[in-house]
Amino acid sequence: MSAARQGDHAALASLVRSLQRPVYGLAMRMLAHPADAEDATQEILIKIITHLGTLRDDRAAGGWALKVASRHLVGMRKRSRVEAMRMSFRDFAEDLETGLAHPHDDQTDSVMTDIAVEEIKIGCTLAMLTCLSRSLRIAYVLGDIFEMSDGEAAETLEISPAAYRQRLSRARQKVTRFVKTSCGVVSKNAACRCEKRLTAAQGSGRVTLGSPAFGLAAPTMDIPELRRQIRTLEEGRRAAALMRSNPSFPTIVGDLILECLN
Repeated sequence: MSAARQGDHAALASLVRSLQRPVYGLAMRMLAHPADAEDATQEILIKIITHLGTLRDDRAAGGWALKVASRHLVGMRKRSRVEAMRMSFRDFAEDLETGLAHPHDDQTDSVMTDIAVEEIKIGCTLAMLTCLSRSLRIAYVLGDIFEMSDGEAAETLEISPAAYRQRLSRARQKVTRFVKTSCGVVSKNAACRCEKRLTAAQGSGRVTLGSPAFGLAAPTMDIPELRRQIRTLEEGRRAAALMRSNPSFPTIVGDLILECLN
């Protein structure tokens, strides 16, 4: 970090490449749209590069970068495309129950279909998070998805641990209540199933066979097996397990920034 502050290009490149994926992963979970997350990641990485001089303790570099990213994502004036839909949990539940249908016979044994079904699960869990306010969303992401301690998350958000715990509790209650009644991965009583959303998702353009929106080259999981595993957990742990089942989102935003700096 100190070498990067002093203008060492190799050190700066190493720093940016080490940060691009975690920053993008946080942005995806806050904004729920790849293009919007890429734009935000670029803005955050540029902020980090231009403010390296304000960091005095190299040991705190990771926490400092996360603080910069969190502050940016919570404070953005512009809403992402998914946020702009302004969905409540009730609206989202109604949307999930619309157009449920079994896949066509010619789609039941296809790698492209498996990727599309997984992308439906990913898109659904990301959109679900946008039903929370940004302050509750970031608390939930840091605590239940990134599994940070109350103290670490509170420091990142620059609030007291007590205030953080209150936010996390509120967010957790809302998400848990929703998945318990509306998510077929978590609850056998919920009508929605990822594979039953395929026809409607294709019709609305939310997924396109052969053109994955989240960069999946192949399925990373078996949805029925995920369903089985999550339902073996205690009820209070199921929502977080569902959210953590999403893959690490790939990005080259940092590399593009470095090209511009050359």
